[in-house]
Amino acid sequence: MIINLRQLRLLMFVIPLLLIFIFMYKYTLPESEEGHPIQQEPEKMCGKFLTWEETRHYFNKFSSATILDLDTGLQFNVQRRGGTYHADVQPLTAEDTATMKAIYNGKWSWKRRAIIVELENGRKIAASMNGMPHGQGAIAGNNFNGHSCIHFRNSTTHGSRKVDLAHQMMVWKAADVVEKQIKTLGPEDNIRLFFTAIDQGEMKIAGSLLDGEEEAAILELFRDYDYIRISAITRLADNNYKVNVLLGYDGGRKQLRKDIPLRMIKKNSYWHIDVGSIVVLLQQPGV
Repeated sequence: MIINLRQLRLLMFVIPLLLIFIFMYKYTLPESEEGHPIQQEPEKMCGKFLTWEETRHYFNKFSSATILDLDTGLQFNVQRRGGTYHADVQPLTAEDTATMKAIYNGKWSWKRRAIIVELENGRKIAASMNGMPHGQGAIAGNNFNGHSCIHFRNSTTHGSRKVDLAHQMMVWKAADVVEKQIKTLGPEDNIRLFFTAIDQGEMKIAGSLLDGEEEAAILELFRDYDYIRISAITRLADNNYKVNVLLGYDGGRKQLRKDIPLRMIKKNSYWHIDVGSIVVLLQQPGV
């Protein structure tokens, strides 16, 4: 048999390279306990957790920005028209207005939504918007009668000059810091956050504040109400509370006032609502 020395030398060069490649492929991929490579989860999308005081220096009046709605992935463009304690913005075009309205299922709403604001300089900042045209508007032909509001970390409303918890909750969501922020809150603040999350349709956040087996059933009780407002929180003994809430239903035309008993327990470094303390509501025909 005639041996081709040239082919032999080529094989001696190629085979070690193949072995090195196989070794690197096998041992650089993470594996599960069964020995199969683990697929890497896509990086979670979030914005920078910047305060309004920091943001306002980059988001100047009459500058534009791209808004990314976290839940739908839809994007549209706005222009900042004013705002002292938060940003007052308008969609740039009629097409941008149509996209914004689609995010709100075709109906303007005061509900807050977690968004990422991409500024002209490329900075992506965690924020919250409402979806209700109000006040003055000045961009012709955009089909948006007024302006809407965008809040950032620690921004306040123009009327009360107070921080709006619903907006801040959405900013936390957009910055992926919800759990971190919850750990800084006391029991009464977490009660407020729980009902705010339900009011804004953020059942995942509301559920994270509950502890007990009837979590899903308790959340289901509140799904059909149009809004929930806390009127008063009364502290009783041993971390027990009585929460007076106003519940709106039938398109917001009717209201129901209810006292809800809650017991707070501290678990995993933050305060939870003990589902057992409110499970009595499950036996009632309505909250």
